[in-house]
Amino acid sequence: MTDLYYEMQALTWRAKPPIQQDAILIGSKVIQHDGLISKRYLYQKDADWCAAVSDGISSSPKAELAAQTVLKSVLAQTQVENRIQLQKVQEDLSADLAGNTKTYGSSATLAVVTPSSPFGFVNIQHLGDSRVYLFSSHKQYWYALTQDHNFITEMQQNGEVEIKENEQYASFYYMLNHCFCADSLHEVPEFSPKEEYLVEGDALLICSDGVHDVLECSHWQPLMPETSLKIWLLEMKTTLHQNHAFDNVSMILIRLTQENQYAK
Repeated sequence: MTDLYYEMQALTWRAKPPIQQDAILIGSKVIQHDGLISKRYLYQKDADWCAAVSDGISSSPKAELAAQTVLKSVLAQTQVENRIQLQKVQEDLSADLAGNTKTYGSSATLAVVTPSSPFGFVNIQHLGDSRVYLFSSHKQYWYALTQDHNFITEMQQNGEVEIKENEQYASFYYMLNHCFCADSLHEVPEFSPKEEYLVEGDALLICSDGVHDVLECSHWQPLMPETSLKIWLLEMKTTLHQNHAFDNVSMILIRLTQENQYAK
């Protein structure tokens, strides 16, 4: 039987905002950078890893610090166990930032993927509007595995509104009803992890809203076996730029694959 591996690579890009408020966690490193493509990481069966994106909420003070702090908490937790406690992330954020008037109220989102067992299963957790998508190598298309924690999603789930494609809704409906916030009184729901099974050629994309707000996944290119992660990420960046991306963009691409000549 051919050994399979998780391979992953990340791209982060500041686009037009004055400050990079996204942060990424890959290769046991928290990275916040104006424009970077990471090295390619390869994980064998039973190896521990964690990949995550956090997006600082621009309407909050020092949002870039919130994104960093959220991912530092995630990293610390994964070094003890694979499941991340969302409330512990919230407590760590408050402990670090709520006591300073300049950082009180700093807020951020999170989308995180960790391996599960048996091999091929992954756990997905998120809070806010950073998302995780799946590319099905069998069906050859991308689709979302997570739903944003905002008012329009909640109303849709409650049967209060029917979402119509290409229809515009007031910005209020897209306001987040769950996120991390540097406030000792703030609490977050402890959502159970979503489990997903991957087969060879399947891929996950973890991304901030700077990606899906500009280009929904129905317009993304498939990830073909012969296409390296780096090439796909760079082509996606080019497409986002051509579509006038404004917000910060962060993406982590993960594929279940054989180690092969497309490793560069």
